[in-house]
Amino acid sequence: MTSPRPNLYRRLTASVPLLVTVIIHVVLVAIAGYFVTEQVLGKKKTFSAAAAADPSVAQKQVEHRLQVARKGGGSASSSPVSASRIFSTAENALQMPAMPDLPSVGASSLSGMGFGKGMGAAGTGTGYSTGLGSTGGLGRGFMSMSFLGVTNQRSSKVVFAVDISPSLMDIRKGGFRAFEILRHEISRLVSTLPPAHSFNVVLFDGGNIRLFASELKPANVANKTEFFDWIKPINASLSSLGGSSIPSSSPRWTFKRDEALKLDPEFGPSSWVHAIHAALEQKPDTIFLITGSGGAGQTRYSQETIDRRKRARAEQLAELKAQGVDFAAINTARSKAFSKLRAEFDEINRQLVAKKKDPFVITHTQRILDADMQAAIRKAGFTPPKLDYTGWTNKKGEPIWDDFSGNVGTSHNAEFTDVISHVSKLQYGLLSERAALNIFLFVGPDEKPEATQKNLSALTGRNGGKFTLLTTKRLEELSKRAENEAP
Repeated sequence: MTSPRPNLYRRLTASVPLLVTVIIHVVLVAIAGYFVTEQVLGKKKTFSAAAAADPSVAQKQVEHRLQVARKGGGSASSSPVSASRIFSTAENALQMPAMPDLPSVGASSLSGMGFGKGMGAAGTGTGYSTGLGSTGGLGRGFMSMSFLGVTNQRSSKVVFAVDISPSLMDIRKGGFRAFEILRHEISRLVSTLPPAHSFNVVLFDGGNIRLFASELKPANVANKTEFFDWIKPINASLSSLGGSSIPSSSPRWTFKRDEALKLDPEFGPSSWVHAIHAALEQKPDTIFLITGSGGAGQTRYSQETIDRRKRARAEQLAELKAQGVDFAAINTARSKAFSKLRAEFDEINRQLVAKKKDPFVITHTQRILDADMQAAIRKAGFTPPKLDYTGWTNKKGEPIWDDFSGNVGTSHNAEFTDVISHVSKLQYGLLSERAALNIFLFVGPDEKPEATQKNLSALTGRNGGKFTLLTTKRLEELSKRAENEAP
C-alpha cells in the first residue's frame, strides 16, 4: 500500500530551508561582487598627464634626471616614448622593460665611488659602477692611476722606486731640471690618492737603498704631509746629492737571500733590480720604477776561472816591477793630479751657483775630461780644467792607469734572462697576486739604448706593465699636460 500524496502546503513548508539557503548564497555572492568591483578594482582609470604649468615634485625629479642624462650623453633623451611611460598613470604604465644581465666585477660592482682619472679629483656616482665614466673610477677601493703617461686601471697600493744617483743629473741626461720634474710628479700623484689607498717610495743610489716608510702608508693627510717634507731635499742641492740627500731617519733596505724564494746564488742583481725587490716586499699592486740604467748585474765566475785570473795578474805586476816601475810614487802623483782637477771643477760649480745657474753634476772625477763635459764648461764661460800627468806616465809618455793591486774581478756581466727569472721568482714568492711593473728608463737626447730598451720592454711585458723611454724634454711635456688636465 502506498503512502498518500503530500498536499501542497506540506510540500512548500518542506522546501523553505532550501530556498532560504539559496537566497542567502545569492545575496552573499552579490555583496562580494560589489565589494570586488567597487573597492578593489575601482573605476577604470583613464590617461592623466600633469598640467605643464604646474608640474608635481615627482615630475620635476624625472625631468631633472632626463636633463642630466641628456648632458651626459645618455640614452634618456633619445626616446619621447620613454618619458610618456614615466608620466602615465594608466594601468601597467609603470612596468619597465626587463634589465639585461650586468657583468660581474666582484664586490665593487654596485654603487661605490670612483676617483678622478689620472691625477684628478675624486668623483662620485650612483648605480652600477663600470669604471668607464668620466671620473675614470673603478669601483670602491680602486682607481685609474696615471703617472708620466702610463695608466694602471686597477690600483690601490702603489710603490715608486726611484734612481737618485747623481748620474741622472749628468748633462748627458738632463741636469737638475730632470729630477725636479720627477720629484714634482711623484708628489702630485701622491697628493691625489684617496685615504683608502696606500703608498711608499724606494730610493736607490747604487747599493744605498732607503724607503720612505718600512711598510705601505695610508694616503691620509698626515702621511702625505710627512712624505712631502721627506722628499723635498732629495737631490735639491749640489752639496747633498744621491744617497746623502736622503733623511737619516729613512729605513734602510738590505738584500737578504731568502731560501724560500729560490734565487740563483751566483747572480748579483743591479741596484735597480734590488729596488724592485724592496718594492715587491711592500706587497703593492702597482710599481713605477725610474732608472738611469738597465744593466743586468753580475754573475760569478767559476772558481777555476778566478784562480786563473789571479795568476795572470800576479805575473803582470811582477813584470812591471822588473821594469823599475815605482808603484807607490805613481799612485801618489796620480792621486794629487786628480785632487787638483776636482778642485778646479768645484770652483767652476761654486761660481755657477753664485750666478743662480745649475752646476755640473758628475759621478766620477774622470768624467770632467770627457769631450762633451769640456765643451759644456767652455760654453758656460770657463776654461776647462786639464789633468796633470807629471810623475805617472810610462817611457812613452802615456799615463799609467793601473792601480797595482792584486785584486781581480770574480764576476762578469750577467744575461738579461737572469733578471727576468729573478723578478719572476720575487713576484711568485712575495705576492699572492702579481704586481704591475712599469719601468721608465731615463736617457739623454743623444743616447740610443736599443738593447736595454728591448730588455726592459720584455721584463715589463712579463709583469703586466709598460716600458717608457724618458728624456728631460719628454718629462717637461708630460708635466705640462698633467698640469693642464688637473681640475
